[in-house]
Amino acid sequence: MQEKSSSFLKFKSMREKIRSVFPWLFVLGKGLTLLGSSRSFLRTSGYFKSVATKRPCLRDGSPIPWMNYCAINFLDGRLNKDQLMFEYGSGNSTQWFASRVKSVTSLENHEGWYNYVKDTLPDNVSLVFQPSGDSAYVSAIGEQKKPFDVVIVDADERVECMLNAANHLTPGGVIILDDAAREEYVPGVNGLLEKGFRMLDLQGLKPGSIKSYSVMVFYRDNNCFNI
Repeated sequence: MQEKSSSFLKFKSMREKIRSVFPWLFVLGKGLTLLGSSRSFLRTSGYFKSVATKRPCLRDGSPIPWMNYCAINFLDGRLNKDQLMFEYGSGNSTQWFASRVKSVTSLENHEGWYNYVKDTLPDNVSLVFQPSGDSAYVSAIGEQKKPFDVVIVDADERVECMLNAANHLTPGGVIILDDAAREEYVPGVNGLLEKGFRMLDLQGLKPGSIKSYSVMVFYRDNNCFNI
């Protein structure tokens, strides 16, 4: 046993000497493991499948939002069948959200995409078409005549939509802004903070991407996410 321990220490010492001289060898090795191992996050998350299919999905091909994985995991643990959701911008996310909340009202501004997806969504989704570019798009949430627990802002006119959404939330409602780190969204972020919201910034890799993206969750006390 002592001889084995001595051999291991010698091996470890030699490995560290090699690492100090050729660190790139170990970087390369870790990279190959990340690509090849069945335990790699890139495989278990469905990242490779998303790259291959050019759409955000899990390993089995089922759809997920085109948000970073940290945000997806966060939402997966906090959405529930009592919640009403409004979504600025429909897509893969709509089906994923619909399977987790009571209902989704999804606002789409692209007529071609609206016609493509309108007959593919589950019964608890109400898809609304409204071109962007005027006040009717921003104020479409108010036309629903009900408050929402969760509002997703992931399409056009995001600053105006964020600020207007604050007027159409349940007492525990939250607002979620995707790709939130963009400079043009700062007025919306600051505006919600001034309204008394707090902000949780979730950052990480998106399906099929190579860089980090931000999703911001805006919430107040006694919110539906319990944060």
